[in-house]
Amino acid sequence: MADNHNIEESIKFRPDYTWPEEGSTRNCPRCNNPMQLQENLRDFYGKPWWCHSCQWQFSEEDLKE
Repeated sequence: MADNHNIEESIKFRPDYTWPEEGSTRNCPRCNNPMQLQENLRDFYGKPWWCHSCQWQFSEEDLKE
């Protein structure tokens, strides 16, 4: 672990996700339960859609496939 590096600020791995309009709804493609749309905050580093049932994140691009 000698070359382990800590970064003070989080890294947004892909900041250009297409974010759906507020109030949009989608069902999870894995379990068909309703997903939660995350707020597009500056400090949020995940994908827009979150499924509480299967604990998975999705982007609009993921859902188009």
